[in-house]
Amino acid sequence: MENKKAHLHSNRQRPAKYWHSLTQLKFRRDYRSDLPPSLFRFTGYRPPDEGPPYDPLPIPPFIWLPKIPLKYETWLFAWIGSFGGILLIEAIMSTDTAFRDVYHTPTIITSFGASAVLLFGVVESPVAQPRNFIGGHFLSALVGTCITRLFVLNGQYQGYLDNTHFHPSTFINGGISMATSLLVMLMTGTVHPPAGATGLNAAVQSSVVSLSWRYLPTVLASSLIMLAWAILVNNLGRRRYPLHWWAPGPTFVLPPGQNHDEDLRRVEEGERDRDAQEGDLAVEIDNSSEPHR
Repeated sequence: MENKKAHLHSNRQRPAKYWHSLTQLKFRRDYRSDLPPSLFRFTGYRPPDEGPPYDPLPIPPFIWLPKIPLKYETWLFAWIGSFGGILLIEAIMSTDTAFRDVYHTPTIITSFGASAVLLFGVVESPVAQPRNFIGGHFLSALVGTCITRLFVLNGQYQGYLDNTHFHPSTFINGGISMATSLLVMLMTGTVHPPAGATGLNAAVQSSVVSLSWRYLPTVLASSLIMLAWAILVNNLGRRRYPLHWWAPGPTFVLPPGQNHDEDLRRVEEGERDRDAQEGDLAVEIDNSSEPHR
């Protein structure tokens, strides 16, 4: 009985210790609120008492945006955002930079066209948030490149792509790379639908296959360029982006009024009370199991 009680007590201590370690990683409050309003809006922060649609940037011409319907503003910034995001990536990849002169990258990885739809057209979508966008593209590029490197061990693989003739290895690689990319995104919580094309490109697009490992910095740089532009454009008007950086809810900040030490003390006191109750229950069970005389 004593061993059983000790085992139960040990099992209950584990969640408390786990909770304690996670809570230590959280900030007492959201320090983004210490920034000037003209700056904290570009981190996705809005005061708790504000709700959508939010106030635009308080300078002309953005201060006049409330005079037009919100849907027209959404259409306008979606067009400006997607146009500018694609243009920036193309310009940086095509000018005198390492991407053109050393990596010989294509003008743009086409899957970022689909990402632009999410980042500028449906900014509230969970799959459009930074973790999903950056993580999804990079992990898919990594998975697709790793798998394709195995297929490229067959020296004729690049020729199969260039000649566009049917060969089973290219089709098998495309399916494996895309499906495995999706699996990794699901396992890591970084699902971003356009990233499926990023993994597929690594397998079947000749110009991308020739990049080999250089595909990874190309995808990462393209992601960061588009994300920076999205953070700027999507916070000029009455929209807000990102809604969260890592996960919904107060991931990095303790809920208002929560005190870590007091909560931990209450958890430990609750465990002691339950242990005492179990001890009393065990005594009652032992007494009831004795034969009546």
